[in-house]
Amino acid sequence: MSLTAFTIVLLVSVGVIVVSLWFIRHQLKLNQVREEKIRAGEDRFQEERQKRIDSIHVLLKVVGTEELNWIEASIRIKHLLDQLSEDLSNHDDISAVYEITEKTQHIPTHEQWGDLPKLAKVKFRLEMDGYEAEYAERLQRAKLALMAYDFA
Repeated sequence: MSLTAFTIVLLVSVGVIVVSLWFIRHQLKLNQVREEKIRAGEDRFQEERQKRIDSIHVLLKVVGTEELNWIEASIRIKHLLDQLSEDLSNHDDISAVYEITEKTQHIPTHEQWGDLPKLAKVKFRLEMDGYEAEYAERLQRAKLALMAYDFA
């Protein structure tokens, strides 16, 4: 093999090595960026999850006051539990939240409530008060169980 051929093969080999090293370095940087995005997404997911858990605790602290009745709290709590992918409908104490939500599902909310005639509002309010009285003890146990529940 002549020196010229050897030099050409050597330069081509060095070129292949340089290109390979550049490609490997580029892929490592892309992997690092990908990992950072995944980590950021996981952090954001945990933050959102914690916000929902905190919202449940806030609702539980104010439920039963003039600000928030058990019907509305149950609907909101069940919605938050659904967002957390926590199905506690079979839990001995917490199931009351699910039952109240199911029993009041037909009652209009928000704008629809405002559009109801006064007589219909009275009828629905009496129905809701009846459910709250019927489930009062179970809802208190649900409140304590949810406050102590470990969402981890």
